[in-house]
Amino acid sequence: MKNITKQSIYQTGTINSLLQAVYDGDASVEKLSQHGDFGLGALDAIDGELIVCDGKFFRADARGQLNQLAPETCSPFAVITKFNPEHSFEITASSFAELEQKLLPQLISANLIYAIKIKGIFNHIELRSEECTCRPYRKLVEILPDLQRTFSFDNIRGTLVGVWFPNYLAQVNVPGFHFHFIDEQQQVGGHVFGLKMEHGKVEIQTLHGFELDLIQSDEFYQANLDINNGAAVAQVEQVRI
Repeated sequence: MKNITKQSIYQTGTINSLLQAVYDGDASVEKLSQHGDFGLGALDAIDGELIVCDGKFFRADARGQLNQLAPETCSPFAVITKFNPEHSFEITASSFAELEQKLLPQLISANLIYAIKIKGIFNHIELRSEECTCRPYRKLVEILPDLQRTFSFDNIRGTLVGVWFPNYLAQVNVPGFHFHFIDEQQQVGGHVFGLKMEHGKVEIQTLHGFELDLIQSDEFYQANLDINNGAAVAQVEQVRI
C-alpha cells in the first residue's frame, strides 16, 4: 500500500446532539474558517443550511436563496476541511441512487472519511432548507415537518459539496453520502434530496484524521446522546430520488 498524505476533517457538535435539540453551537464562521474551506452543516436555531465552498460560507434560507455569513454566525453541527483532492473523474447520474452507486467504488475503504466535490450540469435537482425555530426547543424529528421547505431547479449548473462518513460513526455524523448544493452564480442552494445530472466532474479527498469539537453548553451537557438514531436520521434526511 502506498503512503498517502494524512489529511483531516474538523467537526463541531454531533448528529445526535442536533437530533436531540442542541441547536445553538459555539463554533463561529470565523473559527470554522481556521479549519478549512470546504464543508457543510446547520446553523444556530436551524436557520437554514450551511454550505462552505471555495472558502466562502453561505446560508441557504427557507426559499433556497443564498447569502454570505457574518464571521460571528455560529453552527451547532458542521464539518469542514481544507479541500485537497487526490483524484478526479467524469460522471453522469440519472438519480441520487445512481450517483451513490458510481461513487462508492471510488472510495478506497469503507472505514475512512471523504470530502467530495462535484461540479456539474443538472437537468433537475431537489433541495430543502428550513425556517428557524425558537425556544423552547423540541427534537428535530418533531419540528422539521413544520420548518422544512422544499424546492427544485431545472437545467442548472452548480456544485455538490459533500462528505461520506462510515457506519461506525453513525452517532457522530450522518453515515453514507451527505450533499449540499450551490449554483454557479452563488444565488441558490440547499440540502440535496434528489437529482438528475447530465454531466459532472467529481473530485475526492480521502481523510484519515477526524477532529471532533464538543459544544460547551448546558444543553449539550444535559442531552441524552446515547441513542439509536437510525430511524431519526432516515426521517430527517428523507428518501433521495
